[in-house]
Amino acid sequence: MAPELPKVSIIIPYQVDRGYLRQAEESIRAQNYTGEIQVIHSQSDQGVAYNLNRGIERATGTYVKYLCDDDMLTPYSLLHSVYAIQGYDFIHGCAINFWADGREQIYRPPNTSPSLQEMAQRNVIHGGTLMYRRDVFERIGMFDESLDCAEEYEFNMRCLQAGMKLGFANSYLYKYRRHAQQKSLGSHVDQTIRGKKIKLIQQRYINK
Repeated sequence: MAPELPKVSIIIPYQVDRGYLRQAEESIRAQNYTGEIQVIHSQSDQGVAYNLNRGIERATGTYVKYLCDDDMLTPYSLLHSVYAIQGYDFIHGCAINFWADGREQIYRPPNTSPSLQEMAQRNVIHGGTLMYRRDVFERIGMFDESLDCAEEYEFNMRCLQAGMKLGFANSYLYKYRRHAQQKSLGSHVDQTIRGKKIKLIQQRYINK
């Protein structure tokens, strides 16, 4: 008899349903994963980090993953992530960026095992592909609620600074929707201001 797969908690943080939430939920139901899946909707107007943290507080799985309301998981995302995370504290993988007109762009990280200093120079981790052991949050705390961008980037560098082991799933784990209203790369986002905020985050960890 095959061993029972561990429980995974998936947090969907959002402020309002932008019209894609049902597709995100359907991608969870379509998972080729026989272990228990806990789905946590964390909705408020307090921002991504706040909603993630409230979801983490409710998470009871061995592993924690987040899924943005406008994105989707690939069918083997959880299975491949759980296999890859064995012996590690958190993992990342490959992603598919896609547009409404049918275009797709593959993302494979150029460095699958970045050091803290390498990450402080360039974020090579596609945030949607991440999975964490739940006890990571007990050991180093939660996402920084003072940030309004690059929340997972800062948290990943904090993990590396604390000596946590980063693994890699050589698989496409996430489908990242590109559209005008997305939080990070949407047409309403001033990328110059966002870039300055990211520089401040990087300075927390450069040469630390």
